Amino acid sequence: MIIYGSKAVYVSSRRSKTCICPSCGTQGSIRLFVFRRHAHIFWIPLFPIGKKGMSQCEHCKKVFYTKEMPTPIKREYEMLKSKAKGPIWQFTGLAILIVMVIWVFISVRLNG
Repeated sequence: MIIYGSKAVYVSSRRSKTCICPSCGTQGSIRLFVFRRHAHIFWIPLFPIGKKGMSQCEHCKKVFYTKEMPTPIKREYEMLKSKAKGPIWQFTGLAILIVMVIWVFISVRLNG
């Protein structure tokens, strides 16, 4: 049984018009993807951990992860990553924890 962990969720993607695929040499066929990771307990998301991404050539289907991206592709990826905002539901667990702490605090104050 998995109690805690992390999961990546799709945030954004964009097709690059200027980058050339290092594998097949096709221009404008690179699609950039950004995912946001979050920590969870019992599949309830607590808070975001960070963003990660990849790029894929739509012509030859070659995948490049961030460490293996050539400089021009990595530059475009970093721009997309900085503009990409993750979904607010990734803070659901944190909100539940805060409500529970406030509830316990109020219960203790009223009863004691």
